[in-house]
Amino acid sequence: MAGALAAKRVVPLRARRDEDKEARRRELLDAARALFEATSFAEVKMADVAARTGLAKGTVFLYFPTKEALFLALLDDLLTAWFAKLNGRLAEGGTWTAHQLARAVAGSLEGEETFTRLLALAQTVLEQNVTVAQAQAFKERVLVSMETTSALLQARLPFLTPETAGQLIRYVHALVTGLRQMADIAPVAREVLTLPHMAPLRVDFTAELTAAITTLLRGLGAR
Repeated sequence: MAGALAAKRVVPLRARRDEDKEARRRELLDAARALFEATSFAEVKMADVAARTGLAKGTVFLYFPTKEALFLALLDDLLTAWFAKLNGRLAEGGTWTAHQLARAVAGSLEGEETFTRLLALAQTVLEQNVTVAQAQAFKERVLVSMETTSALLQARLPFLTPETAGQLIRYVHALVTGLRQMADIAPVAREVLTLPHMAPLRVDFTAELTAAITTLLRGLGAR
């Protein structure tokens, strides 16, 4: 009897039901996000993620074989959420001006610093240490999201074709990546940029993204 009771008290480290696995996966992603927001990608260790969730380090690797795979999955979630947020704004009817669309895109990124910081790491860091299957799954979801957003962009700006709408999304990605890297500066550089004559080097992410997208749209044919 005592042996049977002891056996019942043993909880397997690996969750067996799909919902349990998803809950644990979500817990790991939330822990990774909290650590990333407090420090940086380079400073986050898988052991830190394990400690924050109370799991063994080996259990973390059962879900995500590398740190890059963990953060690519987090980026996947954040990117999907951002596309949904942007699409909600684009679903508002009527033909827009270039500036209206630029404001909608830039506005959808306000408060999304975690997402834009990770997006800036996608090609150069996160995709460098994942499997082909993991990279393909991520890219497939990006492609589906782009197709939905592309159709909404064409509804707001009729001069856009499927090709130029997709081109616009890729250009916005490039702008967000570059401007985020310029805005996310080290403390020592931030102190230097407080000097009055350094004003031309300061980056207002939202304002400059709005201006850049407006200029880009006019180059694609907006009036």
